[in-house]
Amino acid sequence: MDTLKQKIPEIQCSSDVNEIPWEDAVVWSGMPRIDGRIYEWITKEHIRYASWTNGHISIMPSPKSMLSASCQCIVIQGAFVWIGKNVVVG
Repeated sequence: MDTLKQKIPEIQCSSDVNEIPWEDAVVWSGMPRIDGRIYEWITKEHIRYASWTNGHISIMPSPKSMLSASCQCIVIQGAFVWIGKNVVVG
């Protein structure tokens, strides 16, 4: 997980739910590990909009985000996905 965070610093991760900006982010997690669930998220300033189809979440990066220099879309399929109320959806 640390290498992903080093490569893409816009994606944050934590196992502490109190660190997560629930209302201002797209949050996802896979199946819980032995050490507990790890949550990953991208905050709304890096997101143009998020959408979903058949359990797949598509995140279009904001043109102002460094993510837009690297990708056109991030597709997430997780056991748990949360889209905060302040994130634009399309």
